Amino acid sequence: MIDARAARPYARALFGLADDTKSVERVHTEFREVVDTLNDHPDLQGFLHHPQVSHHAKKETLHRVFGSRVSPVILHFLNVVVDKDRQELLPAIYDEFTALVEDSRGILEAHVETASALSAEQKQMFAEKLGRATGRNVVIVAHENPALMAGAIIRIGDRVLDGSLRRRMELLGARLRGNGGGLVVEH
Repeated sequence: MIDARAARPYARALFGLADDTKSVERVHTEFREVVDTLNDHPDLQGFLHHPQVSHHAKKETLHRVFGSRVSPVILHFLNVVVDKDRQELLPAIYDEFTALVEDSRGILEAHVETASALSAEQKQMFAEKLGRATGRNVVIVAHENPALMAGAIIRIGDRVLDGSLRRRMELLGARLRGNGGGLVVEH
């Protein structure tokens, strides 16, 4: 959560610049390439995160690695991130940037966590119901968590809707102990 909050201003700034230069799609693709490359090369990632490596050396390395593969917008952005010592936030910044891109397209990503795998029909049902509720095109990202037993936890941005059996059991236990009010009313 801290990463997302720290990453958000950087993602917004990059999105604003990409939008102003009409290059949102290109910047998004190139930023994905940068993050993928860093994930695929832990030595490069370690070099960029090492506190004793100068900013100049880090920026030069980024220029050598990405200079011919990405636009000046991305290179400038990487320089700013290194100057601010926030390179460890690049994956979180990318996630926030992706959310902004999808938002600009009218797409909303919903993470649905269930005890067992969702079928294509169930994903479609979730997408349709959440789409009606939000007025947006919803893309479902399904996750399995057998500990839930039944029901679902839906995460959309910072909002969480917990309709899992585990949560219902916790609430029932609290009510029976007197911590959650009097009667248990199910509807």
